[in-house]
Amino acid sequence: MALSDRNLGSRRAGSGAYLLVRASALVIAGGALVFMALIADLPRFGYGPWQALLRETAVRILLAGWLSAVALHAYLGCDSILKDYVHNVFARFVGLMVIALGLLALVVYGVVAVWV
Repeated sequence: MALSDRNLGSRRAGSGAYLLVRASALVIAGGALVFMALIADLPRFGYGPWQALLRETAVRILLAGWLSAVALHAYLGCDSILKDYVHNVFARFVGLMVIALGLLALVVYGVVAVWV
């Protein structure tokens, strides 16, 4: 079955989405390494050291950026899957909106949990 111009799925997304996925993956990997180093530097595990670590503004900013990168990476992956397998435009739009709102809620919840 030949693909028409209207049904190319994620193949027509171009290099923009490809570069965003790769960049977000690098941010996720780098953030994971930074947080592992911060955890290894803690004197002991417990509420006090974790509270002191998360009070640092730089750590809060890094965590907010990392959560945003995870959400972007997840959204782009789900977008690619929906473009490939859901051919009804309305169903694809609703699916992407549900995913986007859910990921936005998770990022907002994560940032509020750390900043408050």
